[in-house]
Amino acid sequence: MDNDKTKKYQIVKAYHQQTKHYSYRSARSLGYMDWENQPEPYRWYQGAPQLDLPLITEDRERPYDAIYHTTGDSGAPVTTPTLSHMLSLSMGLSAWKKFGQSQWALRMNPSSGNLHPTECYLILPQLDSQPPSVTHYNPYHHHLEMLTPLNIDASDWLNQDNGFGIIVTTIPWREAWKYGERAFRYCNHDVGHALGAIRIACNLNGWRMTMIPQISSESLNKFLGFDQLQFEDGEPEHCDCLCWIDTKAHAPAQIAQWFQSIKALTYTYQPNCLSCAHVQWDIIDTVEKASRQDANKDMHRYTLSRKPIKTLPTSFTAEAIIKKRRSAQHYDKNNSRTNVKVFCHTLAKTLPRQHAPFDLWPYAPQVHLAIFVHAVDDLPSGLYMFVRNDDHLNLLKDATDTTFLWQQVKDDLPLYLLQPGDFRSKATALSCTQDIAGDSAFSLGMIARFDDVIKDDAAKYPKLFWETGLIGQVLYLEAEAYDLRGTGIGCFFDDEMHAILGIMNSAWQSLYHFTVGKHIDDARLETVDPYIHLKRR
Repeated sequence: MDNDKTKKYQIVKAYHQQTKHYSYRSARSLGYMDWENQPEPYRWYQGAPQLDLPLITEDRERPYDAIYHTTGDSGAPVTTPTLSHMLSLSMGLSAWKKFGQSQWALRMNPSSGNLHPTECYLILPQLDSQPPSVTHYNPYHHHLEMLTPLNIDASDWLNQDNGFGIIVTTIPWREAWKYGERAFRYCNHDVGHALGAIRIACNLNGWRMTMIPQISSESLNKFLGFDQLQFEDGEPEHCDCLCWIDTKAHAPAQIAQWFQSIKALTYTYQPNCLSCAHVQWDIIDTVEKASRQDANKDMHRYTLSRKPIKTLPTSFTAEAIIKKRRSAQHYDKNNSRTNVKVFCHTLAKTLPRQHAPFDLWPYAPQVHLAIFVHAVDDLPSGLYMFVRNDDHLNLLKDATDTTFLWQQVKDDLPLYLLQPGDFRSKATALSCTQDIAGDSAFSLGMIARFDDVIKDDAAKYPKLFWETGLIGQVLYLEAEAYDLRGTGIGCFFDDEMHAILGIMNSAWQSLYHFTVGKHIDDARLETVDPYIHLKRR
């Protein structure tokens, strides 16, 4: 391992170790809520021309299975209405919540603490009177801000037949304001959730979405003019990845070559200020730089299985499921049950197969699910492992407690019973004593192959969290499809989870927890339509 590669690996591993929670101490944060400096939840660019997107109110009655598979129709043309559908179902607002004099917006894409560090930029062909351009999506106003036109050479190739690009970015300060040094983890969970939400919304338009991992972080940052813009101190924004959306198949290499041929663009519209004052978390800046993809390079794309997954019927349409997705705050412990068919079907949808959202993922799957089954009919309570990559089965067996049973539950599903028993209290204790982890039908920890992955390339560290976010997005939607509700849990005691599994080193690490059950709604909260604040209807 060369010196630079070793240094980056050490920085990433040190960050991960330092930001672990323990029952006797938490990762560092400010320690209180600095409400005066709570970040503005919406990025906007001062003076940039705006293209209002039509508000979409009608359900197109796509069946549930359209979440994962295209309906067979040809892809919709790239227009302002079809872009509006895609963005409103992925990055847009889902509702307003009101309590007394307070109100806050919810969004289609989940976010830790509803803080939303993830932004979305689009590389678009000509739309209406807007020339081919780089734009920013503002979910509050549901409009596009035109940041710069594309030069002639670039726009010649960019048309509706060749599709359009999306760049996902992150503003770490939005999460660090509340969560301190652990925020980098949560930001990358949110990237995964956003990618999953966008991919699924594209599916409903019959659009294919491909991640283009050949482009370096530096190239993306320069393309969006982040080296030209004046970000407030403490509010830097960085690019995470480029994805391409089209109605026809285009080789990623062709898109990458086109992208890299674009001449430097000029940006003049400046981003808004998010907070008056900031707390500087140097450890986040350091790990972000160490985990950037630092070179334009080709890569081998992982070959996904084409084995189909059976679908259970549900009474909800695809769009209804997406629109009603929420994070549960409380569960009805006495009624948080599901049946084994729904449970196994939910797990099967997280397998890396040729269906959305995993068909956009170019990397080998590294994440598996250690599941605490609390209340699943016809399945004994206990600790289970769901193995999402068959190549890792023996590695997991070798890394975990030698007394585990590893008893396969179903012949056609990689679900293994490790240890029977009641794990409610342990699940609650592990998740920072949050009752939702024990009052649910089941909860889980997402266990990732860790040391070997980041030793190979430190830039894969955030991508492990992206993968957990993709899985979490599927769990959210599956819960809603069967009248349950999910919640992502970022606060958990890392090494105590490892101890339950018998993991003794950093070869495997738990990166994200999740829980699913029967939710209890807070009757004090009023729910309002997402775009009631806009004058256009």
